[in-house]
Amino acid sequence: NPPVKSAGCGKALGVISKSGTYQISSAGGRGSYIINMPSGYDKDTPYRLIFGNHCMGGSAIKVAGTDNGLDQSAHFYHIKTQADKDNVKAIYVALQGDGSGGWSAPNDLTFWNDVLTLVEKNLCVDTTRVFVAGFSFGAMFSYALSLQYPEKIRAVATYAPANWNFYQPTNRKIPIAYYQTTGTSDGTCKWINNDAQKTGGKYCLLQHAQDNGCNANVEIKLATGGTHVTTEFTGCKEGYPVKFSSFKGGHDCRAYDQGSNTNWIEVETWAFFKQF
Repeated sequence: NPPVKSAGCGKALGVISKSGTYQISSAGGRGSYIINMPSGYDKDTPYRLIFGNHCMGGSAIKVAGTDNGLDQSAHFYHIKTQADKDNVKAIYVALQGDGSGGWSAPNDLTFWNDVLTLVEKNLCVDTTRVFVAGFSFGAMFSYALSLQYPEKIRAVATYAPANWNFYQPTNRKIPIAYYQTTGTSDGTCKWINNDAQKTGGKYCLLQHAQDNGCNANVEIKLATGGTHVTTEFTGCKEGYPVKFSSFKGGHDCRAYDQGSNTNWIEVETWAFFKQF
């Protein structure tokens, strides 16, 4: 679809004037976030807006950090690395969670929405192309956001999400494009935690597949070798795909196929976001 300009389009820079760390008054007193603006920012160009949510023990600084190969969450989970290769400019945001690197609910969901509103009001954003990604606790937070604000988010990428140990908003069954990865031996955010209670990464995936009207009879591929395998659900509502990648490994947001030095998760995520 053509871009839909936010209220900030056409405005001179003001409240947010450059890349850096900012504060906002929000629920629970939390309000620190880092914004990365594209070089040569144009107030009349509606940019994609991409949020990176850090894991337990992580930070906004790490997520917004330079892609130097030392931190797996850097460069917004390396999504920016891939976008830069394609010369696609976007606005990136990393929120800061609590002192231990975690997230609190429901206040931090309100915090995210407050930052989104502020950015759209002051910068030129394509409101139909807002994306969210996160790993581990950041994936749980991102998954919760996908249930709370599906009308405001075009697509979500969750790396090792879980649905039994973090706040679960009421699911209004509104479709949202969804991509997920989970390692077959992940003992922290398990693929299956409890079948009877429908908890685990599997049920995060199936929930969005159901909400998107996808074919429930699709066989979900689980990796058995050194190469990741991907399941793309069929029959989903147009514009709302659901995709899952499995790899033989543990709790990780960077993974490499055997014989490859390329992190396929960042490549798959950017391809998923870029299609919209």
